[in-house]
Amino acid sequence: MKKRRLLIVLFLAVVTALAVVSELRLSRESASNTASARLVLPEFRPEDVRSLEISWRTQKSTLDFVEDGRYWAVKERAGAQAASAQVADLLEGLAKAAPLKELEISGIDDYRDLNLVTPEEIAEPGADAALKNSEGILAVLRDRNGAELLRIMLGRGHTRLAADRIGNLAVQGYDGRYIRVWYPDKSSRVFLISRVFEKCVPNPRQWIEQLFLSKPENPVYARFQHKRPGAETSSVVWFVNAGKDDFQLLFPSGELDMEAFSQKYSALAAPFSIDLVNLPMDDMEFNDIFQTVMGDGFAYLLEFARFDSVSAEADADVYAGRMTVSFDPDNVHRLIGEPDDAFEHRKKQLASRAEYEKRTANGRVFLLKTGLLELLAQPPAKTLKTAAPHTSATTPSAEKTAPSAEKKEE
Repeated sequence: MKKRRLLIVLFLAVVTALAVVSELRLSRESASNTASARLVLPEFRPEDVRSLEISWRTQKSTLDFVEDGRYWAVKERAGAQAASAQVADLLEGLAKAAPLKELEISGIDDYRDLNLVTPEEIAEPGADAALKNSEGILAVLRDRNGAELLRIMLGRGHTRLAADRIGNLAVQGYDGRYIRVWYPDKSSRVFLISRVFEKCVPNPRQWIEQLFLSKPENPVYARFQHKRPGAETSSVVWFVNAGKDDFQLLFPSGELDMEAFSQKYSALAAPFSIDLVNLPMDDMEFNDIFQTVMGDGFAYLLEFARFDSVSAEADADVYAGRMTVSFDPDNVHRLIGEPDDAFEHRKKQLASRAEYEKRTANGRVFLLKTGLLELLAQPPAKTLKTAAPHTSATTPSAEKTAPSAEKKEE
């Protein structure tokens, strides 16, 4: 009998223990689920965003999606095309941002310490003057109907000591950022996230798709011309053409420096403009011209003009430039062994790329990086032979070898 009672007691003890463990597990899961549900940002799909405003103090960038052309435009730069990859990265990052933890906010001082003060809070009567230096970068996303999808403020970065060291000093870096998010009921909450969003900036120039040659590795023709102020015609400074076997320096006479020639295209492969010029161009003289024709059917005309609106204290001359892009599918070189269907498909892809490049460049004037004109103007020659100076850009060889460089857009 005693043995039977002992077994019953043990059985009840085991059942009780299992019930307690189960209850604890359910409680923890419930708490975890509650915390997980609590740390959720407003959800949206990047493809639903049609307007993006980024502001900080007096700076503001407004990016609008142009339905007809399927591209993003920068409102503060006369509708210039925005860098689509940069916009896509930001929207994707915001959509995937997940809070690491929520911070309890007791008052305006907490917002100030995290650089998460809004312009409205700064403007409130009696607001502390120190708040003016604590405003965060505000990003507002809207759909096609103008409804807000997300209102988020990026504040101070979260700093931690990295493992890298320079001498005896530990290298500091950012591994996260404090954010303030608003909800439909107008309430806001503060979180720490693991993303930094370094490229979410309010300066419009940082969003423009800058000028560059996307495929500069196959030039078949290049020429640089200069026109003296007030002159009607320009003179050839240098002229390179791709022969049957190799490139040839046709003017000035001498041996082609292939490394110097390649350096010009390396500079053009990276963005070589820094902003859009939103000023009247009536008085600007575009006296320097670089022309090149590529083996993929593209032709580029890049013109330079002295830009006098920059401060006279600048160390070097500053130039504005306008680039005209044209594309002729009949000038696309077929690859060795390329089938007809693949060749036609590639030409369609190139035509689509041409539309994007034309929209970026044609009809606009950009502020160019310092040193580009000097690099392009220098003849790519190892040795020069004595030759009579050219006084006209219309040499027979130039006209024969590069008809598409002279072609104007309809």
